[in-house]
Amino acid sequence: MLAAALVASHRDHARAMVWLSAVSEGTLDGVVSVHALSELWSVLTKLPVSPPISPVVASEAIRELLDRLEAVSLTVQIQMAAVERCASKGLRSGAIFDAIHLATAEAAGAAALLTFNERDFTRLSVAAAPQILVPPDPPAVTF
Repeated sequence: MLAAALVASHRDHARAMVWLSAVSEGTLDGVVSVHALSELWSVLTKLPVSPPISPVVASEAIRELLDRLEAVSLTVQIQMAAVERCASKGLRSGAIFDAIHLATAEAAGAAALLTFNERDFTRLSVAAAPQILVPPDPPAVTF
């Protein structure tokens, strides 16, 4: 979601950017897990774009993103909520990373979690979890 918003040539850029713009304009509040920043840096620096995004440019983009979004630190409570969610759902391995994002959104009181990987988050969701939203096409901010 964030990589798509930051990379103009990404196929989902417009769908993601409309949400980030709404946060910038104050229409919505936005939060991001600190863990997501590491994942974002990894994605940005390996995207098959020309020219490649350098580590420095990726770092600068993330720093600018932090001017728009509230960064929520990973606590032991959030980490254990993610571990326990995966365990209760019988999920393994990389599912923990999506669970961290969802547990962070829950801890922050987010109304929604935006993703282009709906299935990965729906399988982790519980009744009290934020709504899992895929940015629509054509681009719009809708709940």
